[in-house]
Amino acid sequence: MNTDKINGLIEDLKQLKDELTVKANLGVAEAQDELKKLEPVFDELKDKAGKIADVAGDSASELKAAAELGIDAKSGDEVETALELAAEELKNAYSKIKNIL
Repeated sequence: MNTDKINGLIEDLKQLKDELTVKANLGVAEAQDELKKLEPVFDELKDKAGKIADVAGDSASELKAAAELGIDAKSGDEVETALELAAEELKNAYSKIKNIL
């Protein structure tokens, strides 16, 4: 048996394992950083949706609440669409983090 060859393979595997361990740890750190950045975005979306839900059914109140929250909409449907788009963007950001892990 060629022990030098086997030892070389083992050393190559150890190096690869160590590299992957470092990359995995960096990936986890990157994911944690991204999650921290998204936390206020999630909270803001949740708050906006809650405030608009409180006046749901009254179009004038919905539009007023939306305007106060910085959502440019001319109808209740546009308010809903704006919230859905914001939620979809957040979902995509979370999916990217999931892929990192």
